[in-house]
Order: sequence, then C-alpha cells, then structure tokens
Amino acid sequence: MTEEKPRHASPLYVKLPESEYCIDYILVAEKNVVLAKESDDASKITPGTANTLKTIADFLDALPIILSNKISGEKLEESIVYSRHNIPVVSHETFKHLFTGGRAPLIYFSHGGVYVKVRGKKLKELREKMGLSRGELAWRIGVSNKAIVNYEEGESDVSLDVAWKLEKLFGDVIFEEVSTESLKEIFNEKIKAPDSEPRDAILRSVFIELRSYGFKNYVFSKVPFDAGVKFAREKINVKIAIKEESSSKDIMIASKVSEHTHTPLVVIANTLDEVGDEENLVVVKSKDPRKVRDAILNIFKREGQQVHFQ
Repeated sequence: MTEEKPRHASPLYVKLPESEYCIDYILVAEKNVVLAKESDDASKITPGTANTLKTIADFLDALPIILSNKISGEKLEESIVYSRHNIPVVSHETFKHLFTGGRAPLIYFSHGGVYVKVRGKKLKELREKMGLSRGELAWRIGVSNKAIVNYEEGESDVSLDVAWKLEKLFGDVIFEEVSTESLKEIFNEKIKAPDSEPRDAILRSVFIELRSYGFKNYVFSKVPFDAGVKFAREKINVKIAIKEESSSKDIMIASKVSEHTHTPLVVIANTLDEVGDEENLVVVKSKDPRKVRDAILNIFKREGQQVHFQ
C-alpha cells in the first residue's frame, strides 16, 4: 500500500493493493472521504461490486465513485457525470475537479437526459435582485411557473437548453459546482447499503445486542474491514470498524485506512504479530462476544461522549 499527494490538490491518496480489494483508492480531504474504483469500461462493474462500494461508503459516510474512460463502449464526455448501478461515473480529468476548487458546473445524466444542478437559493436571490417575478422568468426561459418554483426549492434541476438561457441572464454562479458534496446530494438516496448478516457466530451475537442499543451493523467483503457498527443519532455519528484475525499485513492496511478515515478499529485475534502502537486500533484477544461488545461500547462512549448506555 502506498500513499501519495496528488498534483492538483491536498487530499491524501491511499492506494490499496490491486486484485485484493474492490476499492482502488481511498481519498480523504478534510472531512470528505471518496472511495474510487477504476475500470476501463464502467459497464464492467458488476452489481456485486457496486453493492460492496455502497455498503462501505454508507458506513464511512463516503462518496463511492467509478473512474473510467468508457461506458458501454462509448467514450465519456469530460465534465459530465454518468452513473452505473446508481454510483457516479466520471473520467479521470473530470475527477480532478472534485479537488482543484476550479469552477465546473455539475452536469449529469439522469432518466435518459442531461441535466445541470442549480443552486436554488442563488437563483431566487438573483431573480429578485433583477426585479423579475417567477412568471416573468418562466416566460423568458420557456418553462412553467411551477418549474421555477421547483428550481428555487431544489426539487428539480434544469436541462442543458434551460441552463444556457439561465446562464445568459445570471451567469454560471447559479450552477452547483462539481464537488463531493454536490455529488452526494444527487446520489445519496441511491447509495443505500443492502442489509446483510455475518456468517461469523461471534459477530452475529455482538450485532444482535448492539442493534438493541440503536446501532446499525455492516458486513463487508473485499475491503480492508470485515465488518463495522455505527451509531448515528442527532448530532452524534460514531463508527467503528472490525477486523477478524488476519495477517499483520492485512491488519496494517485496515489500520491505515481507519486512521485516515478517522474510524477506530477493533481487531479480534487470539494471536497477533506486532502491528505497532496505533491509537486508533484496539486488539481484543478473545473470542468471547461479551468482550468484543465491551470493547466496542467503550470506544463509542469515548468517541460519542454524550452517549450513555446502561
């Protein structure tokens, strides 16, 4: 596993070993986490791989994204966001705009059309500043009054033709920029982790009890973690990754990912080679579900502070 700083911005790249995981890169910029999967043609991404990406993304509050040059054999157009199994697909060049900070409007394919994401509040502000009623603006750009209401309230985005007319009136400041946040806004509801239960008896026992406290559990395959639990309530959002007994190399990779994504890691292992002094890693040298549960609850109490369990 290697780490490198990208040329155009400051996010940390964590490159995972090829063939071992369904994620190629994990990128962290401030509080934003992006999980990138590369493919020469996005259509080769299977539903199983997509579900794995969605599951780990849901757990890490991350954006899964597919990097490719083609989809269904057709070359991707720059600055346009496509999708595969409800995961955003972009070219490598478009991907750079997520971190460069340069203005590039978010243009995406959806339901057979191409749309531009509008900043509804900004559109309303500039319309009112120009002294235009919704009806007048609707007449100028050839849409209904209801469409203007939907644009301003963030209920719908605009076609390329309407976007061009709006840009002539207000400039491109009314369009949302390509960013991890704007992509999450579009794809967040589509990126839901499918329910799954662990085969491992220890994890099953731990998860059953933790769910009674309000935790959500996750089971992973072909990612650095084996499982995870998350407590999200009001302003509290704490997640913990779980790794069962593995090689020191696998645990070091899991530990590195947990460190950079600010996700504490619990390793369940009776025997474990030296893995270094990692603050984010807790080793439970027992197969007793109660001890695993207690280790997880102690971390949640430490991280959540406001969380109190009886």
